Amino acid sequence: MATLADSFLQDLEDLEEPDPEADEPAAKKAKKGKKALPVEKDLSIASLVEDEEGDEIPDAIQVFMNNEKSGSSSVSEMLKNDEFQKLMDEVRERKDEQPALELGKQLSEEDTEYPLITRCNSLVREIDDEMMNIHRFVRDIYSKKFPELESIVTSPLDYLQVVQRIGNTKDLTTIDFSDILPNTAVMAITVTASMTAGTQLPRQELDKMLVGCDEAFLLNDCKRDVLLYLESRMSGLAPNLSALLGAALAAKLITAAGGLLNLARMPAQNIILVGSQKKSLLGMGSGAYSTQGIIFLSDLIVSTPMEFRNRAVKLVAGKCGLAARVDSFHESPLGQVGTQLREKILQSLAKAQEPPPAKQKKTLPPPEDRPRAKRGGKRHRRIKEKYGQSEFKKMLNRTKFGVDPEDNIYSEEWGLGLPYFEGKPVPLKAAKVSKEKQLQRHIQAQKRQRAAASAGNESGLSSSLAFTPVQGIELANPSAQRKAPDVGEKYFSTSATFVNLSTPMRNP
Repeated sequence: MATLADSFLQDLEDLEEPDPEADEPAAKKAKKGKKALPVEKDLSIASLVEDEEGDEIPDAIQVFMNNEKSGSSSVSEMLKNDEFQKLMDEVRERKDEQPALELGKQLSEEDTEYPLITRCNSLVREIDDEMMNIHRFVRDIYSKKFPELESIVTSPLDYLQVVQRIGNTKDLTTIDFSDILPNTAVMAITVTASMTAGTQLPRQELDKMLVGCDEAFLLNDCKRDVLLYLESRMSGLAPNLSALLGAALAAKLITAAGGLLNLARMPAQNIILVGSQKKSLLGMGSGAYSTQGIIFLSDLIVSTPMEFRNRAVKLVAGKCGLAARVDSFHESPLGQVGTQLREKILQSLAKAQEPPPAKQKKTLPPPEDRPRAKRGGKRHRRIKEKYGQSEFKKMLNRTKFGVDPEDNIYSEEWGLGLPYFEGKPVPLKAAKVSKEKQLQRHIQAQKRQRAAASAGNESGLSSSLAFTPVQGIELANPSAQRKAPDVGEKYFSTSATFVNLSTPMRNP
């Protein structure tokens, strides 16, 4: 089956074949056209004819195929830019030089080097964008070979390094990733690569991908040179921010924010996320990724324990905003404000990490010895007598052990008799009893006497059980065996009493 390139070549061969029948009319038409055209057009056509006769027209398809086979086509457009190359040459020349600043002065807009510093701040972001484009280009190609690698290695630079080392290798156990990735990520890559459904890449795509990786590493070197240059100028550009974070970290923070003025205008919660990148935690849950900004690399935060790290991040972000505002107004060129802010952060974190104070035992207040005013009066005395302790209770409390008390035969309840005080009976006041209570007691005593008289004089040894020779033991009523009284005993007995007559007696 003929390919597209073969069809184009066949068309070119057909065009190159001479047509004798069409030569004469074409020549006549050309002569007529030369007569009719103006002078300017005639000169332009002649120049074109000369160019066509002098230079051979290259075959576009052949050039494209050669580039595909050789893999020499560049991926990054920034590296081809002459302005970028000139800027990088100037940065490399000046990065080892120290700025000639007077003591107590700061870089301002009038300095000749200030435009280069501002251009470098934006250049770092442009380099990052170009590296991200190369990362997407390589990822799209290598996803055919190892699609799961993107979810394991999230950093663009680490991804390109891993891709460059793997290539088309099937057995990843022979490749060493220990200098790039942690052991957990290496294990995940090895296990996933053994179960991936990807296919081998063609030679042309593999070469193009490796060229992209090399260009990304070259751009990363350019970015490092720019940051070194900015780091050497931080003492004059942002002395307070450099005193707070360090020159290297201050340069990264300013370039990620897009300049010192942009950083000074940011609130503290936005400074925390400046330059944040997705970091893989290699977990199985939904929160397996975390974003960390540039200030997380500060020694103030790294040296803080985990339980106080959130507090440290908020403190550092707030103080960075203050230091950037001071530097933007060109105040404190020697960095005194940044040093003071750093000391305040350290003091606050040290105070937060102190153990809580021990609980102090409070002594009781001394009692008041002065006599207090007591309430008196007739009403108070009555209440006191009503609820106060009686004389009998007082005597009971004063009873001595080992002395027999006097028996009280008049008391109907069980209890002790009269108490003794020093072995002698103490006369007590007779309790006053009302007449109604005396009458009730007398009536109750009479009732008890009548109840005792009406009851039969039965022996206390009588029982309701009887022993018989036939049945043995049986129940019997002892009162049934009592003999019924005679008629004469009822009316003429010595113990009989008067009987009420049913009819009243008449008067004679």
